[in-house]
Amino acid sequence: GKFPNILTNEKYGEQAKLLYNDAKKMLDDVIIKKQLTADAVFGIYPANSKNESVNVEGYEFYFPRQLVDKGPDKINYSLADFISVDRDWIGMFAVTAGKGIESLVAKYEKEQDDYKIIMIKAIADRLAEAFAEKLHQMIRVDYWGYSSEKDITINDLIKESYAGIRPAPGYPACPDHSEKDKIWEILDVENEVGIILTESRAMYPAASVSGWYFSHPESVYFSVLNN
Repeated sequence: GKFPNILTNEKYGEQAKLLYNDAKKMLDDVIIKKQLTADAVFGIYPANSKNESVNVEGYEFYFPRQLVDKGPDKINYSLADFISVDRDWIGMFAVTAGKGIESLVAKYEKEQDDYKIIMIKAIADRLAEAFAEKLHQMIRVDYWGYSSEKDITINDLIKESYAGIRPAPGYPACPDHSEKDKIWEILDVENEVGIILTESRAMYPAASVSGWYFSHPESVYFSVLNN
């Protein structure tokens, strides 16, 4: 079930309350004791598109086009469609909330407490996603400034009812994780915030999020394999 209704669910409510209370207590400890550190790097760069590619800072990002038959009046999207063929802008970012998690996991491993290991990893992951969402709002309103969002609510943020998108390599619209390499080079991610890429392009710390910012008012999420 969905939060907060799950807390009063007849079948799962009691266990959900226990989990929720444990998570709140651990989160309080993280905040009070400053056990985790969040960090971010981002940039907004001139860009232009050609077919399914976007040129940025001498690098070329490839965004595949939908291949499904959507009918004669439907658009087969590529993310490159949301960048002008002339002068335009694109943003990039990498955020983490996982700095410090290694020592916590090591502590819980020594205590043989698998429950706390799972919990702290989940909390760090949620903090990273929340940080990415907050930074995206700051980009839209303050740094890039293409949206005012004076009356936006938490529900609007959850429903992504705002202009622009922040897709990440691996999303259905851009499934190739190797595109991260170019983001890492342009932003100098490893040196700036200490997030490294493994050989398979997984991010470490794992509680990290990276991707692009598109400001086009008609930019949308989609899958290259579906409508």
